[in-house]
Amino acid sequence: MKDYSYKVIDLFAGAGGLSYGFEAKGFDVVLALEKDSWAIETYKANHRNLNCLEADITKIPDEAFKEYNGKVDIVMGGPPCQGFSIAASNRRKEGDERNFLYREFLRVVAVVKPKVVLLENVKEFGKYHLPDGRLLIDDVVSTLDGLGYKCNFSVIDVKDYGIPQDRRRFFLIGVKDKSLDVNLMVMLKDYYSTACNLRDAISDLPIVMPYQYKEGDVMPYTQEPQNDYQRLMRGKSTQVNNHIPMQHTPKTVEKFRFLLNNGSKDDLPDNLRSVVRGDTTRISDSKFSQNHRVMDAEKIAPTITASFYSSFIHPSQPRNLTVREAARIQTFPDTFVFHGKRTTLSKKLLSRKGIVEDLHLDQFNQVGNAVPPMMASIMADICKKLLEGMK
Repeated sequence: MKDYSYKVIDLFAGAGGLSYGFEAKGFDVVLALEKDSWAIETYKANHRNLNCLEADITKIPDEAFKEYNGKVDIVMGGPPCQGFSIAASNRRKEGDERNFLYREFLRVVAVVKPKVVLLENVKEFGKYHLPDGRLLIDDVVSTLDGLGYKCNFSVIDVKDYGIPQDRRRFFLIGVKDKSLDVNLMVMLKDYYSTACNLRDAISDLPIVMPYQYKEGDVMPYTQEPQNDYQRLMRGKSTQVNNHIPMQHTPKTVEKFRFLLNNGSKDDLPDNLRSVVRGDTTRISDSKFSQNHRVMDAEKIAPTITASFYSSFIHPSQPRNLTVREAARIQTFPDTFVFHGKRTTLSKKLLSRKGIVEDLHLDQFNQVGNAVPPMMASIMADICKKLLEGMK
């Protein structure tokens, strides 16, 4: 029987990777806050505590958080990272409002006064400069210090903790008891574990091809799990959800077959190359190095990003990864079902076309934005030890 005595608020919760990991360790997530309706739909379908609020944190006054003052042990979350991420470096804007949402996180901490603070973000978070030249992380640490917190932060690669993905992320922990040792890397050393490779992570999932299934279909497993990781991810699942491939054109499928057999985009025959937009008679010279990379089944996966659907080709099947395969790599169990549309047009294109009903986090976004639940569980263990040390 889990003890749900420790109370948590999860800000910028998304689909709930952090919440899921903390719930698995017996924490009670008394409030999860997320502004995206599709992510909230996923959150409600998969979590123990359904006290989740679909709202923009910037529109919520301090008064709404005061009821949690002195009653919550942890405030945690990952303020949206697109303003800091190296993946968005060509789109960065100095005044991007997402660059300052960390202050909303700090505002809630100041009102609620939890015993522990946990902040997660992209690895660049600690290097970002504010318009006045200061490091953003210095503003975070000095603010928390003024609120009575002792902090430590580090960039952590989750592959060192049993997660089959090369994913380096920024984590910060702050505690109200300044006598405690909060060296994050020291606390993590007991959790070091070798990650399995991509094959061992996903090879038991059914083989699927474009147009074989329709949107929303579920399917049976076609083989038994082959290793401990696959057994862990299956848990009590009896069917496979979110495993519908992208509906690639026959030309794209043939292109992927060529790449799987030959490995180089430079050697593509002309009939499989992209054409110039608006002129199908001309072959495009554009090269997108981050798109359609064949994954190596013998290695751990590269970083699963919010737009991973066009980044990777399955190591043996001529298609991009499915949501379920990416969820496996992110350590979401097969019982965790993602909602909202599987994918949408780019947010920029949707805005230009005025398709506001799709301006949400699709399933691919939800997976790529999340904290891997297995890593969240490790952080929950660390937070529990810190809380117990305060008694």
